[in-house]
Amino acid sequence: MNARRLGAVVVLVLLAVGLAAVRALRVREKNDAPAIQPAPVVVEVATARHGEVHDGRRFLGEVVAGEEAPLAARILSQVLAVRVREGDTVRKGQRLIELDPRELDDAVGASQAAVAAATEGVAAAESGYAVQRDATGRDQVLVDARAISREEWERSGASLAAAKARLEAARAQLTAARRAADSAETRLGYTAIQAPFDGVVSARFVDPGDLAAPGKPLLTLVRTTSLRVQVKVAAETLAAVAVGRPVSLETPAGPQQIQVARVFPAMDGSHLGTFETDLPPSGFGLAAGSTVPVEVPSPAVEGVVVPVAALLESESGTVLFTVVAGVAHVVPVRMTARSADDAVVSGDVHAGDRVVVGRPSRLMQLAEGTPVQVAEAVASR
Repeated sequence: MNARRLGAVVVLVLLAVGLAAVRALRVREKNDAPAIQPAPVVVEVATARHGEVHDGRRFLGEVVAGEEAPLAARILSQVLAVRVREGDTVRKGQRLIELDPRELDDAVGASQAAVAAATEGVAAAESGYAVQRDATGRDQVLVDARAISREEWERSGASLAAAKARLEAARAQLTAARRAADSAETRLGYTAIQAPFDGVVSARFVDPGDLAAPGKPLLTLVRTTSLRVQVKVAAETLAAVAVGRPVSLETPAGPQQIQVARVFPAMDGSHLGTFETDLPPSGFGLAAGSTVPVEVPSPAVEGVVVPVAALLESESGTVLFTVVAGVAHVVPVRMTARSADDAVVSGDVHAGDRVVVGRPSRLMQLAEGTPVQVAEAVASR
């Protein structure tokens, strides 16, 4: 029995020793195995060069109409017809909206009747005055001949004065009636809303059946042949902008050079100043209300030039990656000038160095010592 126990113990010890030996062998094999090298990151590179960059500052300008007319009613009336919609081109004098004219038609008829009545009143007053004037003239002869009394002569003069007063009153009434008629006809003309100039309807606020009220906008009309671009900039940029200075616009027709037309030095509520450029009649394909990138050029800055696509910017600073012997190296740099494509940088980078270019998400895959494979070399512009 004791021999059996002893044999079992010996077997267990041998198993434990064998397992320990196998484990030690596995550990030794793992330590002796060669390390797996990470696959190189495929990158594109450009060559840094010595050159100059125009430090253009880019802003977003708003295209506004040279003339914009909000058309409103002058009377309280119902809208009968709206003959245009947004985007319609109209000519000066074209009828755009019709308002209900019935009440004003009645007012015109009543005022014309009043003019007719006042005209008849003037005619009657003139006739009465002429008769009394002749009578007073005869009385003048009679009183001089002492054929009538002084009292009769005075009554005749008073009658002439009264006839003259009635004539003047009738004429004043006729003038007032004519003015009222003119006013009624003018108000009747307000029922037809016409285009004040050639342009395009940019907004429509009413439909047939709506009530038009004085001052309530009905349509907005813009003159498309006199567009301008307004750009709001900080005070330090505005100080460097002058009338006649060229700026660049990124338009649907391609990049365009145009001159500053006006500078407004007063700051708005956001502490920004404004300058404007006038667009040619073609408008470069821009429409009122749209936005357009505007670049204000600055004097050229000289130094080591790299593509903007080589720069990885963050809150902690700006870096780029150079490639030496298939390995990426992190190089902190400082930007001293920048255009849309290139930048002048200072730091441990020199003309002739190969720098990695790509999207920020691509550059963020790199670190110091990352193995890289150059896919294609591009030249820095």
